[in-house]
Amino acid sequence: MLTTFKTNTIRSGAALAALAISLPVMAGTPKALTMVPGDSEIVVVMPNVGELLSDMDKVNAMMGDMGKAEVMMMTSMVRGMPGMNLEGSAAVILDMQDDWENEPDAVVLLPVSNFNDLTQGREAVNGLVEFPMGGQNIYFRDIGGGYAAMSNDTNILGGFTPASHTIEEAQAMLGVAGNRVASANDVMVYVSLDALRPMIEGSFAEMEQQGDMIEMMMGAEAAQGFDTFMNLYKTAVADGQAFVSGMSFDENQGFAFDFGLQFKEGTDSAAMFNNNGDAGSYFNRVPQMDFFYAQAFDLRGEGIQTMITEYMDMMQKMDNTGMIAGFDFNAIMNQFQGGAQILGASDAMMMNGLLANTVMYSEGKDADACIEAMQGMYNGMGKMEQQGVSINASFSEEPSSINGIEAYTHSMSFEIDPAMMGGGGGFGAPDPAMIMQMMYGPNGGPAGYAAKAGEGMVFTFSQNADLLSKAYKAANGENTMMSNQGIAAAAAMLPDNRVMEAYVGVDHILNTVGPMLMMFGIVPEFEPIDGLTPVAFGATADGGGMMVRSVLPLKTVKAVMEMIPEDAMGGGNDDWDSDDDNDDDMSF
Repeated sequence: MLTTFKTNTIRSGAALAALAISLPVMAGTPKALTMVPGDSEIVVVMPNVGELLSDMDKVNAMMGDMGKAEVMMMTSMVRGMPGMNLEGSAAVILDMQDDWENEPDAVVLLPVSNFNDLTQGREAVNGLVEFPMGGQNIYFRDIGGGYAAMSNDTNILGGFTPASHTIEEAQAMLGVAGNRVASANDVMVYVSLDALRPMIEGSFAEMEQQGDMIEMMMGAEAAQGFDTFMNLYKTAVADGQAFVSGMSFDENQGFAFDFGLQFKEGTDSAAMFNNNGDAGSYFNRVPQMDFFYAQAFDLRGEGIQTMITEYMDMMQKMDNTGMIAGFDFNAIMNQFQGGAQILGASDAMMMNGLLANTVMYSEGKDADACIEAMQGMYNGMGKMEQQGVSINASFSEEPSSINGIEAYTHSMSFEIDPAMMGGGGGFGAPDPAMIMQMMYGPNGGPAGYAAKAGEGMVFTFSQNADLLSKAYKAANGENTMMSNQGIAAAAAMLPDNRVMEAYVGVDHILNTVGPMLMMFGIVPEFEPIDGLTPVAFGATADGGGMMVRSVLPLKTVKAVMEMIPEDAMGGGNDDWDSDDDNDDDMSF
């Protein structure tokens, strides 16, 4: 067991981790990991202490009046510790003590250039050096290799046995997903699923009781779907190696957050996460346009196709309405191999609908089969009528010439009983017809064109012949989103080998809602914004694991902060948390 830290100590560590965010790539595996015992449950790693402290100060300064003087005091105190190697990596090793209710045990590994300087020449007693800090006594122990172990419990610190892993062994412990996170962040968290598996498996019985309730309330078919989910969950727990996450910040680029899951080599789960990805290439098949949202998928990998098939089977088993079978989603997904979708910006959003300027491009095994699958899906939906909801859907059997393009016409509308949404559209109850019109325009649902183009098919959400022409030309490589500089800049901050990536056009969103916010007095004034790098998301599914990265460009974050009135964010010098009792205790 490791040492139990006080609540204020853990809070200080959490605050430090929350601020520790830096995007510059830290090459190599952090050395601190080579000294972490293999049975450690949770490890917080700081790959470069100096970078961490610097970026904490920069984030704190960027927060303006919301920043805290205590942060600068803490970073200055760490920098001022004699004998510290600020270029080294540090780690906090946490032990949950077989439950999630009590405070975890913890030991801190600090990189040192001179242990005697760190302890200011104090004598060791039984190998431990007592040192007063923050109103309590802590203890240091020289564990060699340029590291000191720190704790406030002599028994735990004295019994701590550092590992002596090689860098290669540390890399194997992290896996591909973990090494991606470790190499690109100022702070990462490693959670060993092997060490925590008994605790996780202890929750199975309670979850299975919920399955019994589902069977009583929703029937045997729903229970079968839940059982399928439980089997997948148990498999993931059994096959899982580690969960990893990371945070980073760079004053020239912005904030990034990583989340990853690594499976053990040789397991069935790991086999499904060995997919190459080039999702961004599909942006060379959709038209260049201002956008609210853009996304692309590369689902050609064998493992991803297996996951899609199993997921659709699970959803169909869980569906006791028959709607999924009626929609024939399986036929669609069996054809879908990849593609891109652009939710185009629209100045007349309220008139034409939020999604009216949407274009999709998809590639499948067979374009004709894709069209047939879409026709089957629409025909199935056109016959669906559930309590309170009816769907009117159509997809033409034969194409017609639209601007010289052989295109099929499709439409779908929904009739929703207002009672299902709490009333008839009166005060406090949304009007479903108005919501559908806001989303899709006067048609009350998606209505557009579908046509074979490029290596697949294009699909529009409005019957706009010019939009169809742009989509068709882009599918053949003309004037595409591949030339969009905002997406290119954001993509450079995402991991390679992506099977999914998505971008939020914050500037176009602000330019659309900004005038309305000013009209209603929410913001005092609004000036149009141009050229913001979009918020970006990217996912990998290779090396026996997966990782998702989210990137918030700094200029974009500042634009949003400047637009929102100070009092809407708390303003002034309000603290970040409501509990200030222990803020002055900067113990580690």
